Amino acid sequence: MRSLFRISQVAIGEWAGAIRSRRALVLLLLYLVAAVACMYGTISIFSRMETELVQLLQLPESETTGVVSKTLWKSKPFQNMTRAAIGNDLVFNDIKGRHPVELVYAWFVFLCAPLLVVLVAGNRVADDLRSGAVRYAIVRCTRTEWSLGKYFGQALMLACGLAASAAGAWIVALCRLADAGPLLPAMFDWGARAWLYSLAWLGVALGISHLTRTGSRATALGIFAVAALSALPNVLGWNASWFDLPWLTNFDLLSPSSVKSLLWRQSLAPLAEAAFRLATLGLLFLSVGSAAFCRRDA
Repeated sequence: MRSLFRISQVAIGEWAGAIRSRRALVLLLLYLVAAVACMYGTISIFSRMETELVQLLQLPESETTGVVSKTLWKSKPFQNMTRAAIGNDLVFNDIKGRHPVELVYAWFVFLCAPLLVVLVAGNRVADDLRSGAVRYAIVRCTRTEWSLGKYFGQALMLACGLAASAAGAWIVALCRLADAGPLLPAMFDWGARAWLYSLAWLGVALGISHLTRTGSRATALGIFAVAALSALPNVLGWNASWFDLPWLTNFDLLSPSSVKSLLWRQSLAPLAEAAFRLATLGLLFLSVGSAAFCRRDA
């Protein structure tokens, strides 16, 4: 219990430090603006598409944006095209009845979550190592507790940022679409899934940050790691087929991107598997950096 208390104290301190520095808040605000802009742009594109379709097919004009897009989404030819593009029948069957706007938001948060994590948290440990602040912290707790406190503090910060982006995207949709009112729970649902996805990338970013004392270097290495791990499943698949080594594809379990398809599912079992794998990956990458930190002078 004492260990959990010390971890929580580090997490609270990490939260307070992020607020005082204002860097994390600025980045989260930029992410919120990006989510709002993405939603606004998407609805504007839908509106233009509907105008063109109405003129091309000589359909009666609709007073609200989104009616034609939803009708198109329900058409069999368009569903077959989408199914082929997704390449996963289970995922397609689960998202087939969802609103197009919420699916666009889900695509956006899954795409941007890794980069958001690196920009917000990538330098936090490295800066404390460089400034010497860690020396005062590890007097009251172990190094492992300090690392875990950093992890959970940043996870809380990301949760608030993703919740704010979901609310902002919904407000934009509510102002532009007549049927957007019931979408609020769905927006928060996708934000929560993106938060689960970000836990693994948070472990990557903080694990790397334990290895250097320069915040900018930690951020740069984190961005490189995100790009490499995101491409890992595809690279392993290509090499396995070229060299006839199917066991190579087992290493894609180390990439958080290999779990993303499970987050699109609606049933409980795949979501529970995704949550377990992502949390495990996050703590695994964090433990690698923490173990290296424990072996050197603070």
